[in-house]
Amino acid sequence: MNENTNNLLWQLNPAACEPPPQGILNDFRVVLRGNLPVAGKPSNAGSKALENFMPIEDAAVVKRLKNHGAWLAGMSQMSELGFGITKDTAHRLIGEKQCNAFLGTESAGEIRYLAAMAGAWGYKPSSGICSNLGAVTLLPSMECIGVIAETPAAVASILFAVSGKEDRDFSMLWDNLPVFPAKGDKSPDSGTAGPPIKVGVIAEQIAGLDEADKNAFEKTVSGLVQKGIPVTEVSFPDYDLFRTVHQVIGSVEASSSAGKYDGVRYGHRASNTDNWNDMYLKTRQASFGTLIKAYLFQGAFFQFENYPAFEQAARLRNLLFQKTGALFEDIDFIASPLRISGFDATRAQSVDDVYDALVHALPANVLGLPALCAPGMTRTDDRDLGLQIMAPHLADEKLLNFAAQYLTAS
Repeated sequence: MNENTNNLLWQLNPAACEPPPQGILNDFRVVLRGNLPVAGKPSNAGSKALENFMPIEDAAVVKRLKNHGAWLAGMSQMSELGFGITKDTAHRLIGEKQCNAFLGTESAGEIRYLAAMAGAWGYKPSSGICSNLGAVTLLPSMECIGVIAETPAAVASILFAVSGKEDRDFSMLWDNLPVFPAKGDKSPDSGTAGPPIKVGVIAEQIAGLDEADKNAFEKTVSGLVQKGIPVTEVSFPDYDLFRTVHQVIGSVEASSSAGKYDGVRYGHRASNTDNWNDMYLKTRQASFGTLIKAYLFQGAFFQFENYPAFEQAARLRNLLFQKTGALFEDIDFIASPLRISGFDATRAQSVDDVYDALVHALPANVLGLPALCAPGMTRTDDRDLGLQIMAPHLADEKLLNFAAQYLTAS
């Protein structure tokens, strides 16, 4: 790869490295998003706030990748602190065949969106099964490890390696975790045998699509029906609340999380200041770009000026949990397009631009549900919208087996 393309923050030369141990990921060249630290390598999460930050320890999932034999090919450039994808390069790296897998965190569907752009499989697992320990995160309750790979089987192999109990991470689920097959093979207890899988589409969501996107998705639905998969329309009148809830709670969590970037312990520190308070203010002013500042300002407003709005968003989030759970009593999965024509997340200039582009990816992050993006199945004339399938919490095995059985066949 020509380094002038600036797709990587750093890359490793395998010839100069000790070979990784033999393991199930020996065939994987993995690039990391710039917020999954590797000991001794720069990890700035796309922000001046972490300028020259050199971690002393690998993130938990990075350790697991290494232990299972993956080659770490390098670290990608990314949008500041993981909000949006305006500066992300994962789709280019996959398109240029510089890696065959990608790992990073997503808080609003960024990894799945990048996968759709790359024509690859994108996956967000259930919250609580992969550790965020050591990762640079911005939205703790919504941010989750995400995977991009060439097939559902490859995704399953990576999840076998990186998921599971982490003793120092008390945010994790420690019991009844999905058990992924080591080589991505179909699990014998996948749940695809027996009663037919039922897929639902949300009427209110599809009604909001433009004509081209709606036609593309209707063709996808017809293809699923031809494969013998029942598809039914379901109603979710409160669907639009996902965006509001994510934006209010997300901005508050971001504002709180970013408070640690003060120039005292690590990262960028302003020079030529008169006192500690002056140093702190000037450091904060210089540490963040315009987009992330706008997001942090929104969060500070809900924290300090309109906290009841945050409390209401938390109550609405619980309502969305309950209503989505009720939908899953009658269907197994929810299908939708991921991307939207007319909105390009790579060109987002404002917070609203980010949410406009990622709006259909948000529910999985708000609820902590597993969701995948299947390439090539929902296309308009000029783009792959990505077919998104969302499943109930901890139904990861069932979802990946469904993808392998029904979404990869010709």
